[in-house]
Amino acid sequence: MLQTPNLRYVSRKLWVPRQFHSKRSTAQSQVRSHFKWRNVSYVRLGSLLACACAIGYDGVVNDFTYCGSFVRFGRSLKTATLIAVDYLGLNEIDPDYEQKRKVVHQTSANRLLETCLLNGGLYIKVGQGFAAINHILPIEYTETLAKLQDKCLPTSKEDIQKVFRKDFGKLPEKIYKEFDYTPVAAASLAQVFKARLHNGQQVAVKVQYSDLQKRFISDLATIIFLQDLIELIFKDYNFGWILNDLRKNLVQELNFEQEGKNAERCARDLRNLSYVHVPKVYWGFTKKRVLTLEWIDGVKVSDLASIKKLGLSLKDVDQKLFTMCAQQIFKSGFVHADPHPGNIFVRKNKRNGKADIVILDHGLYEEMPRSVRVALSQFWVASVQRDEMGMKAAARRMNVVDYMKFASVLFQQPVTIEGPRIRSKLTQEDVDHIQKVAKEQFEIIMSTLREMPRCLLFVTRNLNTVRAISNMHGDVVDRPCLMARFAQRSIYDHSSRSPLEYFNWLTRRVYFEYCLWISAFKIRLIDWYLNFLYLVGRAPEGARSLMKDAMDQEKQVLR
Repeated sequence: MLQTPNLRYVSRKLWVPRQFHSKRSTAQSQVRSHFKWRNVSYVRLGSLLACACAIGYDGVVNDFTYCGSFVRFGRSLKTATLIAVDYLGLNEIDPDYEQKRKVVHQTSANRLLETCLLNGGLYIKVGQGFAAINHILPIEYTETLAKLQDKCLPTSKEDIQKVFRKDFGKLPEKIYKEFDYTPVAAASLAQVFKARLHNGQQVAVKVQYSDLQKRFISDLATIIFLQDLIELIFKDYNFGWILNDLRKNLVQELNFEQEGKNAERCARDLRNLSYVHVPKVYWGFTKKRVLTLEWIDGVKVSDLASIKKLGLSLKDVDQKLFTMCAQQIFKSGFVHADPHPGNIFVRKNKRNGKADIVILDHGLYEEMPRSVRVALSQFWVASVQRDEMGMKAAARRMNVVDYMKFASVLFQQPVTIEGPRIRSKLTQEDVDHIQKVAKEQFEIIMSTLREMPRCLLFVTRNLNTVRAISNMHGDVVDRPCLMARFAQRSIYDHSSRSPLEYFNWLTRRVYFEYCLWISAFKIRLIDWYLNFLYLVGRAPEGARSLMKDAMDQEKQVLR
């Protein structure tokens, strides 16, 4: 039989040897591979060129704002990951668990501080907010993040000139007679410079960071994303919804013209308090990113050494500070939402030698409706009196169901009807107990915050920040009772002021003062009894020091 040749039928009906076809297929494969490699190279090259063009465009048009957003996101994600890994590595059954947890607290706080300082802007503001809740967060966090009030990073001279060129069309030295480019303060959103007008008036010029408005939205989205990510890992963490609710208020803070209007309204609302001063706004030198204010010489409310050096009384300072806050919360309803120590100055009044309170940074305010102010005033008074029915009724008017938890959030301490009265001064044991309760009942506290009117979120922040200042000063004034007295007076201010309303208010006022007096009198009776036991040698050990602490607390109420 004849063997057929090794042929293959191809196009055009030609028979070709298989060996020839195999060589041709190999050559075609090599050609295809070559072109495929070249296509991949072109894609890579095109991607690199596109990235380079995008970066170049961002640099020319936006000063690398969006590139910076990616860098800040990466830095924040790295910090969040490292902190999460450290906490997940802790073991509660470890004998050294508490000590190791403190080390992790401090390491994590240092990382957060460094990240906030490097990222700047909104990150610093959020860090300042966490520093204020020092009755819930570990002390390692609050003490470390408190440095954000003083250690914000300044920017360059060129950055300042860029803002003035865009907003005014000229440089600062063309607008002011003198302008010192060395910042006297660097805050989360802006820097403050000393300048002089052509009429010789010394002023403070607040200049926003040039890229802040462009990066604000992306940074806010990054922080919310990271908070959501943390909630997935740590089920007990649940603060992200608060930032979502407050984003509109934070955006308003970027408009310095609105801040100037807020300052003038604050001055009008507090004009009856002669010891409160709000710097004057110079509108001819103010734009959306530049705010020119009256220069004020003073010291921070947290600078105890300087306050004492001025010969001022901490008790006088705190009484005036708490009265100012009470008037905003219970009477005017226009509440400064960020009264941290960097925003409150103290100066010596030249006429009477006593303390003046200077309020700075009016960018963040909350407005409370009259109905909420009245209900909150009634709730505050009822809480101090331990009037459970009054607390329940006032809470219902604010759509709050768990009124006892709401009282605990408002006063930053556990509140019970049969327990001890609401105190201003808390011991370290009290703080430890609060942190324990907050951890065990976190979901209940969060649900209470969701229940209450949204305007009270900033009010709670205000109260918490002022409480922290009081704690720095040694709690020399009973803040809950002082504010309760003001709340009780404001109830009549919000009434129709008819003779019947006045009589009802006066009756409640007398009863309120009676409750405070009888509480103090009971303590005095116990003290007299223990002193008698000492005289006859029958007093138990430790009773005298215990009663001394109680008497000191009652003296603050009666002052």
